Amino acid sequence: MTEIRKLNADDLHAYRALWLDGLRRFPEAFLLTEIEALGVTDAQLLGGLLAGQHWGAFDAGRMVGLASLKRAGLERLRHTGDFGPLYVLPEAQGREVARKLLEVVLEAAQNDGLLQVELCVDETNTRAYDLYRSVGFEQFGRRPRSVLINGVPRDDLLMLKRLDG
Repeated sequence: MTEIRKLNADDLHAYRALWLDGLRRFPEAFLLTEIEALGVTDAQLLGGLLAGQHWGAFDAGRMVGLASLKRAGLERLRHTGDFGPLYVLPEAQGREVARKLLEVVLEAAQNDGLLQVELCVDETNTRAYDLYRSVGFEQFGRRPRSVLINGVPRDDLLMLKRLDG
């Protein structure tokens, strides 16, 4: 049985290890490069953990998935949250772990008064796109050349889920 919960300071090293694992295995699925992620200090990660921005999925006490949601900081955007990254170890995929993580994060966002959650997904990441659509995210745009990966431009699809009906 997979347990989903908000992460805390005790999860710092497991969170970093899982995040780096995802960056190494699927670099095109993340905004940051591995080198950039290695430059993120423990204090910076701890800030996000203590702010309640990260969730983990655990099987038998081992973190197998992670998800993040950051509420916008500007007053006029405080009704929105930015979702991502979402990552599940390959050996835990196919067991609804990503869906469970996503559903828990969306419920927490709604309980926190957010009206919508937004995300960007690489247009070639059809598994993630299909997952997001299946829980009610709608595509509202495309960002051409959103990122360059090894000099190759990649387009992102912009998606949002309204939490107020």
